[in-house]
Amino acid sequence: PALTSNQVEHERTVARHRSAARRTALTLEEIETQREQTREKVAAWRAALTPEQTEHERIVARDRSAARRAALTLEEIEKQRKQTREKVAVWRAALAPEQVEHERTVARDRSTARRVALTLEGIEKQREQTREKVAAWRASLTPKEIKLQRTLATERTMSKRATASPKNAEEQRMVARKRSAAIRAA
Repeated sequence: PALTSNQVEHERTVARHRSAARRTALTLEEIETQREQTREKVAAWRAALTPEQTEHERIVARDRSAARRAALTLEEIEKQRKQTREKVAVWRAALAPEQVEHERTVARDRSTARRVALTLEGIEKQREQTREKVAAWRASLTPKEIKLQRTLATERTMSKRATASPKNAEEQRMVARKRSAAIRAA
């Protein structure tokens, strides 16, 4: 009989705990060896997937993450976000300029593939959900947080501009010009 999503999640949690207990008995070298083996296995598995299977796996992972996040407290969520930001910052800092460009290209291609697969209704639904999420998030900010978010957005923009390829820079200028023209026309 097929397992329910709760049963699957429970089995994963049990396996994670079992794995964590097993890892406490390992040396650092053994842990690193296991991680390397796992990375290789996962890379081989991902390489064998078709684009449709890859997208399906992303959807399943997103749903699983959403279910796990729904069970977290606000403090746990904030702690995880902080850890993720730190990990990503370390990872990005270690990238060579060519790798940065490669990662951007991969992310762009992934976004494009996801958007191409959407119907017009799906696109509109996604935009509406994003607008609602952003509106709810903005409404929850204090004046101090609003100021911080503006500063962060400015820094992100400057960072993007500083590291953009000439092609990307031109694309961004075109988008900005169109946006300005649309605002003036309205």
